[in-house]
Amino acid sequence: MKIAVLGAGRVGSTIGRLWHAAGHDVTFAARHATRPRALAAELGERAHAASVAGAVAGAEVVLVAVPGPAVTGALQAAGPLDGRIVIDAANWLVRGVFGQQQLSLRSLADAFPRARWVRAFNSLSVGVMADDNHREPPWVLFVSGDQEAKPAVAHLIRDAGFDPVDLGGIDDSQLQDPGSALWTYTLTRDEATALVARIKSGDAAAADPLTAPFEKFRDHAPDDPAFFLEHLSRAVFEAGIWQVVQDKWDGIREAFHGFDPAQVAAMTPAEIAATENDARVIRNKAKIRATVQNAREVLAVLDSYGSIRAYLASFPDAHAASADMRRRFKFLGDTGVWRLLISAARDTGG
Repeated sequence: MKIAVLGAGRVGSTIGRLWHAAGHDVTFAARHATRPRALAAELGERAHAASVAGAVAGAEVVLVAVPGPAVTGALQAAGPLDGRIVIDAANWLVRGVFGQQQLSLRSLADAFPRARWVRAFNSLSVGVMADDNHREPPWVLFVSGDQEAKPAVAHLIRDAGFDPVDLGGIDDSQLQDPGSALWTYTLTRDEATALVARIKSGDAAAADPLTAPFEKFRDHAPDDPAFFLEHLSRAVFEAGIWQVVQDKWDGIREAFHGFDPAQVAAMTPAEIAATENDARVIRNKAKIRATVQNAREVLAVLDSYGSIRAYLASFPDAHAASADMRRRFKFLGDTGVWRLLISAARDTGG
């Protein structure tokens, strides 16, 4: 199949590589030609670089993998989309902040009615899709109002190494928007299907992005409190700089004693000062000191409740737990709690 990938950043290059490896003809296009040309040179035969319009002109399928605010401009530059399957993989999370003017799949279809619209791939992080990680979790959620386009996209999802999960029609795209209950949250096929059914039945709690990860973490939290402190600390450090944190996390874990709460809580002023000058660590004094204080608070939680699971089970719902965590732990706001619950639920393996 001939595929145009609009956007040569982390999402576009990752999915394009997977499709190229599966035998498809992939043409990359972006605002600046340098990255598409580098990808084409790297991949060799069946990989190309072109202008946006040139890539789309020769394509049967178009993947839109640009930041949300750039979607309309990229589509306007693409020229005629007549009859082409267009997969919207964009989202409106910019520098870790949810966008305020997301384009629904319906609005895209209304603006560009000659394309055959599908939304897919926008609900998984690049870390999940890249390299050897791209089969964990093994699914991609997709929605479309075009029943003939769905089988073609399901085939491409399988070619990328995933199991396609059809969530419904064009107006169900809100289920995959940033901040929704299903966005970047690792669920099995059955869990995702059940959650969608709850949302469509009018279950307001199920539609809340905190509910599903909170319930999974509450029910499957490991006995090791270092697990909780690590995910808490990662949420603290990721505030505003999540990509930098991802790259340095192994060093941060080493500097903080594997996030053993007792060892972190016992760090002396001299050890904290040394950590503030440790090249392995993001040297933000406020976040470093918050991590030590948070370890002490984790010990207080364990003293009061006996375990993290018992602490989480003491709350009637996700929002009560969130409010308490924001009160207890330093440098943890609404987005931080969301990141904590999402990552912890993903890694519980329950």
